[in-house]
Amino acid sequence: MKKPLTGLSLILLAAGTAAFAQEDKRPTGETYDQIFQRLGDGMRENIIIRGEHDARTDARKHKRFYTDLQPLADLPPYRPAKQLTGTIRVSGLYLHDGLIKDQWIESFQRFHPGVKVVILPKGTIASGAVDIETGPRISDRLRAASQYEQATGERLFEIDWATGSYDVPGWSPGFVIFVHKDNPIAHLSVEQLDGIFAGSRTGGWKGTTWDAGVARGPEKNIRTWGDLGLTGEWADKPIMIYGRPLKYNIQLGFERKIFQGGDVWNENTLEYSHEANPDGTRYSSSVEMVRDMSADRYGISFSDMGSNRPGIRAVPIGASAAGPFVPISLTSLRDRSYPLFIEQWAQVRVAPGQPLDPLVKEFLTFMLSRDGQDGVQRDGKWITLPAVRAAEMRAKLDTTGERVDPHALGLQLDQLAPKKWDGESPDETGRTVATRAYYRTAFDLSGLPVYAPAAPVAGTVRMPASGQLMGSTTGKALIAAFNRHQPDIRFEIRDGDLNDDAVDLSFGRRWSSYFAGEVYDFQLKRDRSPREIQIATGSFDVAGWSPAIAVFTGRDVKLNGLTIRQLDGIFGGPRRGGWVSTTWRRQAGRWADRNIRWWRDLGVTGFCADKPIDVYVPPLKYHLMSVFERKVLVGGNMWNDNAREIPLALKNGKRTHPGEDRVAAAVRDRCGIAFADPGVKVKGAVMVPVARDEASPFVLPTLKSVQDRSYPLHLETYAYADAQPDQPMAPAVREFLRFVLSREGQAIIQRDGKWLPLTAEVARAEAAKIDLALPRVTAK
Repeated sequence: MKKPLTGLSLILLAAGTAAFAQEDKRPTGETYDQIFQRLGDGMRENIIIRGEHDARTDARKHKRFYTDLQPLADLPPYRPAKQLTGTIRVSGLYLHDGLIKDQWIESFQRFHPGVKVVILPKGTIASGAVDIETGPRISDRLRAASQYEQATGERLFEIDWATGSYDVPGWSPGFVIFVHKDNPIAHLSVEQLDGIFAGSRTGGWKGTTWDAGVARGPEKNIRTWGDLGLTGEWADKPIMIYGRPLKYNIQLGFERKIFQGGDVWNENTLEYSHEANPDGTRYSSSVEMVRDMSADRYGISFSDMGSNRPGIRAVPIGASAAGPFVPISLTSLRDRSYPLFIEQWAQVRVAPGQPLDPLVKEFLTFMLSRDGQDGVQRDGKWITLPAVRAAEMRAKLDTTGERVDPHALGLQLDQLAPKKWDGESPDETGRTVATRAYYRTAFDLSGLPVYAPAAPVAGTVRMPASGQLMGSTTGKALIAAFNRHQPDIRFEIRDGDLNDDAVDLSFGRRWSSYFAGEVYDFQLKRDRSPREIQIATGSFDVAGWSPAIAVFTGRDVKLNGLTIRQLDGIFGGPRRGGWVSTTWRRQAGRWADRNIRWWRDLGVTGFCADKPIDVYVPPLKYHLMSVFERKVLVGGNMWNDNAREIPLALKNGKRTHPGEDRVAAAVRDRCGIAFADPGVKVKGAVMVPVARDEASPFVLPTLKSVQDRSYPLHLETYAYADAQPDQPMAPAVREFLRFVLSREGQAIIQRDGKWLPLTAEVARAEAAKIDLALPRVTAK
């Protein structure tokens, strides 16, 4: 079915003229790497954005915005069953910085003088740093939830203990649906919001479980105001959506509330991000988004009441089509009759089959009591919990912990969150042997530099014991060969994280660098970026070892090949920008005129000529999708909104191979397209040659074309290290990396037979990075 064009290109130009006024922020058509090389990794921008965010938060944290104290008579007073002793540690930045902290500590310790209450700004239950973790819902951030469940074998235990604010930025203000003041729409239901903001979907996320029961087809898409019953001039006008980048926490919460956990958005969503202006100020996404929407009669956005301005109005919302349709207000958030409230969450660890720790349970009971809620309302920003919900949460405290079933349908732990030191895509086959040499080809390494130590070096290098480097033959062989040159360097093999300074080097997949990824976390913690060095090319087709990305169709699709730009047009949607390293770059945007939705647009003849291109992909939260976004979508997160997600599943009690399932679906479709690793074997599937750009040849993935990187969808393997600004890396770390990038080091990687050795050109370029002393990044 042909999807009508919505005029996004014209609206982008009309509504965003002021926003795009700076020439260097217009879409450029550059690749991810070209933008990265030209504009940097985003460290300066993040200092500006985070600095202004912190300043604004600091200005609010001690202010009471709501001063009318409610009687709270319908909540039970806190009455401890018995006196307890010990220490309870609770994390939460706004708990720590706000007015609530001292009242909670004093009130709880009045009942339990033998208990020490410690409220910290940061700390996770996964690390054991705290007993109760508050903040964004972990299970909305699937990667964090998946990592937690994978590490502990426990289901997350969580309760909500307050409602977010009405209009206080930063304190989880409720979602508000804004339209232009002239728009006659009277109200909207949650189901209608789904049709407006979402695309079709094959399922959604309930925690870390994929639920196919919430699937819906494109027939429920709502794309014009006439689809909502408006007549006259409004009937044929496209609905223009103003939103945020899809990696923001606010988007994830909206997906849970509106899309039932689905993650496919209407591709005609204009994404507004926090950005750094050239003058050192912050471009604030919500303010600019609503400002631009106020000039668009046919626009719609979700934001918060703190962003309200003349020219727009908030729409009453109903939980169902039957209503009631409730306007947002302090009162409708207090009783939660307005359905788009945001909860405040607390997460704790509970062993499977065991009850909550007595002290943890007691403090959670206090949080849900009249005494705890009085602290919430006296803080004057969050809103107290309705009595009915508080009773439900208190009852939950009597339940026991749940065990994670590793065979549960949809529990894609590795697919969601491969460990930093593993490959970009997990071993879906379960058959890859870490110590086996799958390739025996000897590539010509004569162009690589020979390792020649300038002088003896002493010191210690700490490296993770887990992961592919040490799990294969590569790690031990590299260390042994290097120590023949540098016997005074000692290696300490231990599990740990570079971000926590537990190791000096980390090897494996490319760290996630978009908002809230590992590089971003490193930058926030240290005010500098980690040093990133490529040490190998990913495999050609060894599952789990960063195999290349191959594109497949059925035999009825007759193609000479596809360029990266064409793949973007097929799999991606129009976008206002993309994540290039840790900052949002509008230079990575593209317009709707580059969408490719019909095979005839690619010159295909025969059976598929007049057929739409049906796209089959993994669920958008899978880690592999962020890799594809970087390689093909220039860091953009907006996908073709008719993409059909196919997750890992169970068949006859065993896990399926989702890559094969996707390719098989495209073949059955006859006119479908999918991507997977080159090792996938499906009868009738055709692997499509790919070209880097219009001037480059079409290349099929082979062992040779992946190793020499003439095939553009190869992957890479990385080392990460730290170094102080204006200083080189530690000598022992620097020397070991020089050895890894040498002819001898790459020969060891080649003999292991999974990752592929670097070309001389890449090895020399990476070696040049090792000796660089990067300047300190500062901003006004």
